[in-house]
Amino acid sequence: MQQPRPFWFLLDFYGWLVLIMSIVTAAIVGQWWIVLLGMIGYLIALLVDLAGGRALGRTGAVRLARAEQENRELKAEQARLLGAIRERDEKIKQVDK
Repeated sequence: MQQPRPFWFLLDFYGWLVLIMSIVTAAIVGQWWIVLLGMIGYLIALLVDLAGGRALGRTGAVRLARAEQENRELKAEQARLLGAIRERDEKIKQVDK
């Protein structure tokens, strides 16, 4: 079983970088509402992290990679089978004529 990581979102480097840059920008400009944009950027960085699989940890990333590989193999098998069905249908049409 995978070890739970309850505070993984606090370890996101890019999220913190965006948030800190927004705080610095807000201090320079004097418009503190810009920090809200930094919070939104932090959340977007977390979403990108989740979509990329980095937040899953090492074992989760390996499982994600295996699932992606299996998905590619299944799509290739589907394309091969659809091609074979089309060829069969063409042969049947030629025999019927």
